[in-house]
Amino acid sequence: MGLDFYEAMKRAPAVVERWKKYYPVAQRVWSNSRSREELSAALLAGPDPDPEEFETWLAFIRTLPYFLRNSLQGIAKGLPPSPGGRPRELTPQECMEVCLRLGQLYGQGVEVADAQKRMARRYDVSLRTIQRAWQERAKWKSNSL
Repeated sequence: MGLDFYEAMKRAPAVVERWKKYYPVAQRVWSNSRSREELSAALLAGPDPDPEEFETWLAFIRTLPYFLRNSLQGIAKGLPPSPGGRPRELTPQECMEVCLRLGQLYGQGVEVADAQKRMARRYDVSLRTIQRAWQERAKWKSNSL
């Protein structure tokens, strides 16, 4: 995937040390954060924190999005880009089957265009998709030898 797990883990102790004082707060937030309403209810129902703890909570809540953003951006930069384009409607195996069946129909005397229309209906794809598979049939033949 392009991620260097070793490099990420080398930075882990520094991250843990930096955020260690916020761990109890984070644990309480995560255990009550299945939804915004549930978290709000838990914070309102809980005991009032002392002023120092309250400042810790505020600091944690204010910095958490930036911390997550920085951490996730670093990880995201190491991921490969999306392949782009529209996903194929036929798998390579289905393309091979289409070509085989088209060849069989052609061998039985059915015109190629009519056989392609039949395959398009059978696989519930466009005629153009079947034509593309048929055009690439040489690739399937050379790969199977």
